[in-house]
Amino acid sequence: MSSSEQLDAPNIDPLRRRLLRVGASFAALPLLVSCGSESPDSAIDEPEPGGPTEPAPQPPTPEPVATLPPRGLHASWIDDPTSTRTLTWFTDGTRAPDSYLEYGPVENGMNDTDIASAPFPQRTLASRQATYGVEAITHTATATNLAPDKAVRYRVGSAEGWSAVHVLPAAPNGRFRFAHFGDHALSEFSKAVVAGVAARAPDFAIIAGDLSYANGDQPVWDRYFDMLEPLAARLPVMTCPGNHEAKDGGGEGYRSRLSMPGEDDHYGFDYGRVHFYFSTGGSLLDGLAGAGALAAELLAIELDLARAALRRARGEIDFIVFVQHYTIWTSEDGRDPANFTLVALEEQILLRYGVDLLLVGHDHIYERSKPMAYGRPFANGYVQLTQGGGGQTLYELVDDIADWSAFATLRYGFSELEVDGDTIRITSYAVDDEQNRPLPNGELRVIDQFEIRARGTFASAAFALPARTRKQLLPEIDAVVRHTARRNALHDAGEHLPWL
Repeated sequence: MSSSEQLDAPNIDPLRRRLLRVGASFAALPLLVSCGSESPDSAIDEPEPGGPTEPAPQPPTPEPVATLPPRGLHASWIDDPTSTRTLTWFTDGTRAPDSYLEYGPVENGMNDTDIASAPFPQRTLASRQATYGVEAITHTATATNLAPDKAVRYRVGSAEGWSAVHVLPAAPNGRFRFAHFGDHALSEFSKAVVAGVAARAPDFAIIAGDLSYANGDQPVWDRYFDMLEPLAARLPVMTCPGNHEAKDGGGEGYRSRLSMPGEDDHYGFDYGRVHFYFSTGGSLLDGLAGAGALAAELLAIELDLARAALRRARGEIDFIVFVQHYTIWTSEDGRDPANFTLVALEEQILLRYGVDLLLVGHDHIYERSKPMAYGRPFANGYVQLTQGGGGQTLYELVDDIADWSAFATLRYGFSELEVDGDTIRITSYAVDDEQNRPLPNGELRVIDQFEIRARGTFASAAFALPARTRKQLLPEIDAVVRHTARRNALHDAGEHLPWL
């Protein structure tokens, strides 16, 4: 479809919208206590003269003062997304109370007051660790055995402070929607993107690296999660690290604040009939000391995508989506493949196993490609969607857009992807006008729409290939590592690594 410049008419399930709004109003609701409210059926008769007297009614016990309130609350999952949700939050200072996640399903017939005040049937003790670079504690707890068809209501905290009650959406069976953006930061456009995604109320969101732009100033992360909480407390947010995360202790600032699957910074999962893989793209590599980690990640990608391609050929899944911070190809001025050895290696893995969609950030533009391979249109290739307009300053486009590019523009915003059977429909929204001025009153404008169709079982069979060994896949790994380390160092200094 062609791009357009029109106000989108929201098309969101009213129940989903109500549930996602509930948390905003709960912050103003006191927790209900049994205070003996009177009604005509429960009124107490006046005592007979000279008879026994009732004790004077006592005021309700006040809630304790929140000395260590939770802040920066954000949801994700580290296990099965249909039956678990993980909540992560912070408390200030180095003293950490026992903190808990309390949760339960949103049952049919519950109104807003019930959701906020009904007892929670489940309680989980949170783990805790020091938050990198600041005097704070990171708390993490996972809700398990969730009913896939029911939203979950929850709160987190301790006797020294509780969060408001929030609601997370159920994992849908069938059609689902998710948002994608990268390069977020703390600008007015960053906040508009948060508000815009929240208004669209997808099932989850993806941030493709470069989240806070703390760049070593760790308290910036506190402000970032305060900004993100109105969204991330109400729907899961899944992330991968970008090159700016490397500036926070080689990624420790990122790792100590976010809870993602697996033990490394790369991971895969299924959601519905889509397989996702999140990669670092070498963004955290710091010199040759990281050679082993990058080689291990590339081998993990090879094995994961080989398995996914086989499962797709068997009809178990419909799509393979790959997420990382760095672009493979770009129309951003001066940023052509900045690390060609790694780009070439990654791209041939994506093409070997028939990845359908590549979601990236890094370049502060909006661009989507035609199906492509090796910088050329290719019918059986992948589609790259660059959504680097999450809020950080936009860059510039090249004068001559290459023929692999289907559409490119300089706008702030996010993309929403709807997976419906054998089709992914993508709508990209801007939160600014064509002169990059903020739109009023939370307005969103559609700037691009397109769709991707599933390859089908017969076409997918060509990509069901065995995973290669380390010797087969990485004969030139030393050169890849050296080149990637040089790219990262030059990029950190504001310079560009030219083509080889």
